[in-house]
Amino acid sequence: MSQEEDSARAYLKGFQEGMQEAWDEIIKLSTKGYTSRELQIMAKTKKSMLFQRVQQKIDELERALGRKLSIQEVPVPHPIEQIQLVPGWSYVVKEERPERSFALFSQLLAKGARGLCISRTHPDTLKQKYGFEAEAIWLTKTETAQTPASLKGVEYVSPNNLAHLASSIREFLGKGEGVVIVEGLEYLTTQNDFKSVLKFIQLINEQVVLDKGYLLMPVDEATMDPKDFSLIEREMSQVV
Repeated sequence: MSQEEDSARAYLKGFQEGMQEAWDEIIKLSTKGYTSRELQIMAKTKKSMLFQRVQQKIDELERALGRKLSIQEVPVPHPIEQIQLVPGWSYVVKEERPERSFALFSQLLAKGARGLCISRTHPDTLKQKYGFEAEAIWLTKTETAQTPASLKGVEYVSPNNLAHLASSIREFLGKGEGVVIVEGLEYLTTQNDFKSVLKFIQLINEQVVLDKGYLLMPVDEATMDPKDFSLIEREMSQVV
């Protein structure tokens, strides 16, 4: 069998397994009584975590082969338009994937700002993909008695604990020159009632103003109720 045939067979096998897993996940979610809006949000969230799943598979293959694989990554596009970020302002960035948001985040870090990344995706995955160094909080319900060595420096916080999140952000911004990015707003809205999430945004916006920090919040508008998204837009300094 030629190398081309081997590659084609491997590709088709991976494609089949990926499609099978995706449909199994959809079937599993559809049997749990979620509304169509909740299903849409969860599907979008899982889609945003594909990079993490692929990286996990690469790690498994590298351990099995006993060597590193050379895999060419698609470069992350930076925003074409230049946005003048103002201290004390909060920004909602409308995008399906948070490329522009993390480009802006990295831009501020490069100028000397301190960074805090709050995310649904594991922070190590985001750091590897977007190339930044910052403090991190992982939004997860995973309970661990001991944090693995590979996860040191990453704080676990339940998405239901909005009070703790707000307190952590206040403490971080209070040290000065801070920029906070919240990746996973859609996830927070599925784990809490919307009024609580809106109050959380109002609280951290006030702290951003007081401490002359920055807040970046990537949001996929299609995953949210239009009325809810409109209320979030009103709370932010600028929509980009």
